[in-house]
Amino acid sequence: MAALNDQVSASAAKAARRLARRQAALAARPGMSPKQPAPEALRVATWNVNSLRRRVEPLDRFLERVSPDVLCLQETKATTIDAEATAVFHARGYRVVYAGAGAYNGVAIASRHDVREEVASGGFGVEVLDREPRVVSCLVEASPPLRVASVYVPHGRTVGHWHYAYKLEFLAALTEQVRGWLTGGDHVVLAGDVNVAATDSDVFHPDAFVDSTHVTPLERRALEGLFAVGLVDVDVERWGARARRFTWWQHGFGYDRNLGMRLDVIAVDRALADRLDTTWIDHVERGAERPSDHAALIADFGLVSEASSS
Repeated sequence: MAALNDQVSASAAKAARRLARRQAALAARPGMSPKQPAPEALRVATWNVNSLRRRVEPLDRFLERVSPDVLCLQETKATTIDAEATAVFHARGYRVVYAGAGAYNGVAIASRHDVREEVASGGFGVEVLDREPRVVSCLVEASPPLRVASVYVPHGRTVGHWHYAYKLEFLAALTEQVRGWLTGGDHVVLAGDVNVAATDSDVFHPDAFVDSTHVTPLERRALEGLFAVGLVDVDVERWGARARRFTWWQHGFGYDRNLGMRLDVIAVDRALADRLDTTWIDHVERGAERPSDHAALIADFGLVSEASSS
């Protein structure tokens, strides 16, 4: 009987700790969102909008409040950017590089600076990167210049499915592409929805994902390999690997209970990471009506002065 009581007490204590952790995460949300632009910083953002057509008004609000120098978008779900979204980008002073085909996938880079050397899925000469519109890249003429890539990694569906193999092949090919970019001498920014939770701290509870995609050893090793070529996951750099800062929650009660995952990343070369100020998770739009299932992730970096760059 005593052993049973001890077991019940231990279970209750574990539940209490879990509840306290969830309440702390919910209480921290207001301070995780940027309230205004950061003209003193180089600001980069990534956001899986889960249909750009449906998020035009949230996009406009986001661009006004956050004003990133560069915004990477995923799951735009359109062959081209429609007139309404185009007008928003134009009014806010953004140039857009885009790749889309049909009602699935789709990626974009919106920049307040001039862009050149554009390349997108269909133009890499690598079948697994060219198969669907999941990667778009350009050189952004910011200070300093940035090789930016917006990436939407395949979901994987179920372990053993052909889409799971496609996901692993995609990550391997992306790794080689990033390796080449890093040898080019420019700063590199890889931003997007990687559809992998890097560690157990990046899911609300490991037991909920047993035998599921996004958390398998093969996926995690593939993501580790991508970073290992010379990229730094800036949210981990700023807050640590155990911070439990989620960016995705299934629609419904998951967001209110913080039953989320960290699937969205901004990863940069080491030299740019050394200038990192902070990162943000935008709960303003994720907590609004009819949101995307993802929150935007934002990173601020120190600017290079003319004196230091000469």
